[in-house]
Amino acid sequence: MSGESPSPTAQSQGSGGGSGDEPPSGGLPDLPGRSGGRGGTRIVVLGALLFVAMAAIALLPRLLDGDGNTGPTPTPEMIQTPTPRPDDSGVAAAPTQSIQDAEHVVCIDAGHGGWDTGFTREANSRAPAILEKEITLGMAWMLKERLESEGIGVVLTRPSGLAVNLFNEDVNGDGQTLQDSQQAGDRDELQARINICNDAGADLLISLHLNGFDDTSARGYEVLYTRAPFREFGDRNADLATFVYRAIGTAYDELGFNTNPRGVISDDELDATLHNLGAERHLIMTGPGIQNADFTLVPSAMPGIVVEPVFISNDDDAAFIAVTDNQRRLVDAYADGILTYFQQYPQWP
Repeated sequence: MSGESPSPTAQSQGSGGGSGDEPPSGGLPDLPGRSGGRGGTRIVVLGALLFVAMAAIALLPRLLDGDGNTGPTPTPEMIQTPTPRPDDSGVAAAPTQSIQDAEHVVCIDAGHGGWDTGFTREANSRAPAILEKEITLGMAWMLKERLESEGIGVVLTRPSGLAVNLFNEDVNGDGQTLQDSQQAGDRDELQARINICNDAGADLLISLHLNGFDDTSARGYEVLYTRAPFREFGDRNADLATFVYRAIGTAYDELGFNTNPRGVISDDELDATLHNLGAERHLIMTGPGIQNADFTLVPSAMPGIVVEPVFISNDDDAAFIAVTDNQRRLVDAYADGILTYFQQYPQWP
């Protein structure tokens, strides 16, 4: 199943309220030497109130969380891949896009994000809960680090957990947004990502996803691309997909992880019912441009692939990808395939 298809599943965590206990009742205790007159009582009462106020002020920061809400913040039962630390404004820091002097530039797209969680897995006794968008973001930053260590410039379409089309703009100019339909919003989101890759003048596009399916026995890895004649660089798409696919297989062999090699697949061979964004039988990120009566899409201007290394709906695949070291080994495989591509095709276009 292509990771470009939107997944409307969303989860929310409720926050616990206060205990509801009433404060203890009763008068102030007698103090030694206290005068029984009205003035003495008033002084004692004022002093006690002052003491209570000072104690409340001292305890206030411990009673409030960072958002000003009382009580502890619940922690979701979710795999959390390390992602960029936010700056003081709470927004994830922008990536260092070292592309000016780089011989090659790769655009890395972390699939899904924002309201779109991608495929969502619930926890069971064999594997934890997983959100696709969390794993893809962490792996995108890992891949960025690896490629930059090889002297390759990198641009990220989604550097944080936020959607790329954050302000719900009509990016593809069809007069429709997410407010009109989910598909219109998805088209704008994907067009925003394509525009980032095109504006960067990237030589390659790699879109990171995780697979999922209703049948939990489905598992394995596959790399998707758009072939010729649907794209003028379809042969390069096929070669890049093959190089990365072989590198993933090598990584699994080295790790002793037995799973199903599902192949290098041209997107026109996929089940058309899985692609409900109006992009014929093609993935939007790697497919051709679209000029329909009701919407348009400008295509990516460079060879590209969509990588699906596991099915997180499968317990064994999910338990594997939940381990950060395994994510990093797969990322190394992606990088190895990309480096092989640049050896084969040192220039683009």
